[in-house]
Amino acid sequence: MPVEPGKIRNVAVVGHRSTGKTSLVEAMLFQAGAINRLGTIEAGNTTGDWDDDEHKRQMSLAASLCHLEWQGRKINLIDTPGDPGFQGDMIAALRVVEGALVVVSAVMGVEVQTTRAWQRAEEGDLSRVVVVNMLDRERADFFRTLDALREQLSPRCVAVHLPIGAEHELTGVVDLLHMKAYTSPEGEREGAPGEIPA
Repeated sequence: MPVEPGKIRNVAVVGHRSTGKTSLVEAMLFQAGAINRLGTIEAGNTTGDWDDDEHKRQMSLAASLCHLEWQGRKINLIDTPGDPGFQGDMIAALRVVEGALVVVSAVMGVEVQTTRAWQRAEEGDLSRVVVVNMLDRERADFFRTLDALREQLSPRCVAVHLPIGAEHELTGVVDLLHMKAYTSPEGEREGAPGEIPA
């Protein structure tokens, strides 16, 4: 079914290597119903990483295009490699999109490719959203990462979601825009909205 051009969004998914960009894209595709199984890097069955070398190295070597439909919009996602050796694909992707989804590890914080991707997006006057990923990992710290984003990328970084719990005790998120908490059992597509915990 054709989509009106005004309802198409093109977004580059950028950031340092091993921040979970491809896994995030896979989760977004799954959540939107564009795919019916959630692939993993380890199993070599993600939608974006299709090359044998990518499976062997367990990292993206080239940009890949995926799309989903969400709330009446078609969203084209360009999943880009985070390794500096393949940053040409990230640079090219940022030239053809309206926005950048910058993925940052809550363990490692702002890294070299994070800064480069942010600067390129800023030069292109692109809208930017940061996803603080890997919040369930050991040594993950959302607030330390948010402080680093404000110090190293932009003082205008504002959290619109907050984690409920930390590291292995992460149970959900608080949506500050709608003032609701969302928790979901593992493997479920939809988080159940509820009251914000004290």
